[in-house]
Amino acid sequence: MSFTTRARFALAAACAVLIAPATMAQAIPVRLAQGEAHLPTSGLVIDLPAKAGIQYDVSGSWALSDGGTTFDTRDVIDEIETATGNVATGNWVLSGYFTAGGCDGTLAGARLDAAWTQEARLWGETWSVRGGVFTFESALGRRPAVVLCRETGEGPALLLYHFLANQPETLPQAAMMESVGKSGPLAAASRSFTAVRTKPIFPTRRTDVRNRGSESAARSVTLTVSGLQVDLPPDGYLWLVDSSDGADFLDRLLPTFPELSLETVLLADTNCTDLLGSLSLELREAHRPLSLPAGWLDGPAMVVDSETELTMCHPVGAAALVVGVFQGPDNRDVGTLHQMLAALLVAAQKK
Repeated sequence: MSFTTRARFALAAACAVLIAPATMAQAIPVRLAQGEAHLPTSGLVIDLPAKAGIQYDVSGSWALSDGGTTFDTRDVIDEIETATGNVATGNWVLSGYFTAGGCDGTLAGARLDAAWTQEARLWGETWSVRGGVFTFESALGRRPAVVLCRETGEGPALLLYHFLANQPETLPQAAMMESVGKSGPLAAASRSFTAVRTKPIFPTRRTDVRNRGSESAARSVTLTVSGLQVDLPPDGYLWLVDSSDGADFLDRLLPTFPELSLETVLLADTNCTDLLGSLSLELREAHRPLSLPAGWLDGPAMVVDSETELTMCHPVGAAALVVGVFQGPDNRDVGTLHQMLAALLVAAQKK
């Protein structure tokens, strides 16, 4: 399975090697009986219902591998039997812009034996569904599992996994779907995804999140267009770089929501004041970045393909380092991006 964040970016994600939900305990999960839970890699906030004999373990994991070219992430909500401490049901929440042929192609890549497919109407939404038998690498062995997928037009897709860890592999399809339909965690994740209900979070700093990959979030990368060698900071996020149409991009992949991307260009023999004053696309003159670091000049926001791009610029000798920020139509605060802006500036000054 693979996915990409937006059409203009080239993010690939590999989820071919699936790990049993219980393995996520290698992170330190947040345990709660009910109430508000913050999914640590997506950033979604969900409400978990009370369930007799069950506690919830909430955690997440991510992996960046193959020289930074493959990425995957998932949130895990394990339903733990209070009497035994065993996983009764495991749930994964994944979201993104899947590139395996939409939901049908994405579901086809799920490693399930005796697989079946259907459509289902659940929690007010229509889902493509594939179920079957999943083989865990742990003592759980072969267990029934269901994967659900729905797309949102031009927006991201939502992928939900439901593992019936305390049921035999012979469980009928109807019984699997009954378990899915009654799942409080999956229903809550679906509602929060639709509402884009989030809170700020720094996934790579959290003890309930673990890195399954071969690379760290803070690493050195080279921007293709500008040639800048950037030391990505330990800012609590995960960034992936790409280039398109004469500009370099940095896409924030952790957390998944709210979506945030940077566009950057280093222009020789350019004055920041003149450049920001010459922007000629559709402008939101009063919509300027807030909480900029010292030395950065704010410019008017531009509307690019119906998206709002904040603009800012920092002089670098006789050159100008220009940065655009896509973070939704209303948010002007760039306070959490100070470390990234500083890293870009240092790279530009060294060039």
